[in-house]
Amino acid sequence: MNLQIYAPAFNSLRQRDWKALIELFDREDFDEIEADINRSLHLMTPEPCWEDDPFDFLREYL
Repeated sequence: MNLQIYAPAFNSLRQRDWKALIELFDREDFDEIEADINRSLHLMTPEPCWEDDPFDFLREYL
């Protein structure tokens, strides 16, 4: 019995990944985006219906 576990090696973020993350969080309207996300998350109590996509409101930011 082989008990070894194989997992992909952890790769550090590439330069383009860092750039994308910095651009995402370095927006002038970030406070508005955060407030919109918080409002939407507060509306999800209790959990949304299974048929609803609970993260649909994030699509406009991605």
